[in-house]
Amino acid sequence: MKQKLRSLMSRQKWVAIAMATIVLAGVLSVVSPVFLTLSNFQAILVQSSVTAIMAIGMTFIILTAGIDISVGAILFVTSALFAQLYMDTESYFLAFSVTIVCATLLGALNGLLVVKFRISPLITTLATYSIYRGAAIHLTGAQNIPVPREMGFLGNGRLFGIPVPILILAALLVIGVYILSRTRLGVYARAIGNSERSANETNLPVDRSLIVIYGFSGLVTGIAALILIARVGGLQSGIGIGIEFTVIAAVILGGTKLSGGSGTVVGSVIGAVFLVLIDNGLNLMNASPYIYDIVRGSVLLAAVAIDRYSAVRQQASLEAQRAERIGLESEPNTAEFVPHPEHVTAK
Repeated sequence: MKQKLRSLMSRQKWVAIAMATIVLAGVLSVVSPVFLTLSNFQAILVQSSVTAIMAIGMTFIILTAGIDISVGAILFVTSALFAQLYMDTESYFLAFSVTIVCATLLGALNGLLVVKFRISPLITTLATYSIYRGAAIHLTGAQNIPVPREMGFLGNGRLFGIPVPILILAALLVIGVYILSRTRLGVYARAIGNSERSANETNLPVDRSLIVIYGFSGLVTGIAALILIARVGGLQSGIGIGIEFTVIAAVILGGTKLSGGSGTVVGSVIGAVFLVLIDNGLNLMNASPYIYDIVRGSVLLAAVAIDRYSAVRQQASLEAQRAERIGLESEPNTAEFVPHPEHVTAK
């Protein structure tokens, strides 16, 4: 049984975080009897929907051995753009459409800068983080802007009795799984993460794939932004601050290697739910709100450490197998040679 569990965990990277989430949920259900109710479960999924949706896009970026620090700023600037456009035009459809297109283009711009200037994704997106957030503050004057009443359906409405954010998350999860497992883009993402040089040598469309992947991350971030401002009832100047680190932590906790090449969208979504459960647990314990950031930072550090430890162990195992194979191939034949009687010369 233990061997089967290890085999499953090695093949499905999300199993470990799923088990940890179940254990944590069990502990919290003991602390609070109402924790396992259907309404509370739906509330947890709604609360984690924004982070989980953004984690779907971030999974593809980290698969390529990249990273995007600017997703929180994209969340902010697209929210600001929607609020400002609706105030100016009073057209919900126009504001919605322009916002989604803009979010996609901002993400694609990150990818374009990475591939054209060959600058580290960390440095590139750190710079665009400042640019995007500054643009949003300039656009809104750092003011809180309410959103239209019909916008509330996107964040607080229900369809067939299910909260709309959960339905959107489920749809994007299915799309993300399909892209990763059934399309060339998923194959290219893993290939680039394993070795960008090898991907270039085999004539894979590396640059185009990276731009599309960063653009896809921007697209889902724009969707998450609209859900978030619909839930809170308007634009706030502090929206999206620090959420990029929560998203990255969710992806790494979900089993995606920080060095790229291996990962799972399902695990990233479960990782986001796990982080929300931690927040709920701290809330049940009436912990100080200042502790939340400490815990999130500690979880991110632990996730990176576990990822690094796993990579070192895997590399050591591969080197040991290679050394054993070389040793077997180079081992001389020590069996005693017995000449055939016909080859023996009579004296």
